Amino acid sequence: MARSFVLIPSVRDIRNLDKALKSGRDEILLSTVSHIGNLAELTTLCHKHGKEVVVNHELIGGLATDTIAFEMLKKAYKVDAVIGSNVYQVSRAKAVGIKTIWRIALLDSLSLEMAFRSIEVTKPDAIELRPAVCAYDFIDEFRKAFSGKIFASGFVNRADFAQRLYQRGFDGIMTSTQAMWDWNADD
Repeated sequence: MARSFVLIPSVRDIRNLDKALKSGRDEILLSTVSHIGNLAELTTLCHKHGKEVVVNHELIGGLATDTIAFEMLKKAYKVDAVIGSNVYQVSRAKAVGIKTIWRIALLDSLSLEMAFRSIEVTKPDAIELRPAVCAYDFIDEFRKAFSGKIFASGFVNRADFAQRLYQRGFDGIMTSTQAMWDWNADD
């Protein structure tokens, strides 16, 4: 039996939302298409298609980053999950009951060290390691430090590379490459 492997389409252009809605995926990342004026409408549309909505709170135009903003995302906008790179903001989202994905940029040894120190404080539901070419080399270390789901993203634009990420043990990928949205891992 194949293990579960999640592919989350990352919608960067509103014109591509329909393709993501028609994909066989359970979640959609509204990456750079939302602002406080259209977020409720986009979330409702995604929910009508049976999709969970993930938003990058850092990219939502007009949204603050305090606790009230995360309460609004949950109660008024009905988002299902928040992704972000700021440890304190991810912790705030988690505190109001939103599923969280902590985005970790693997830039150098210092960023790697800081990530390991912050995992226990942040307590996200999942982590996203980027870029995927670096994530590939560090998944074993993150598995030792974190028991939740681990996603790779950033330049995941070819099926052969996505397959290698699957084989390496990632729980899923996030990609804005539309040609990948219907891809499935092979055992």
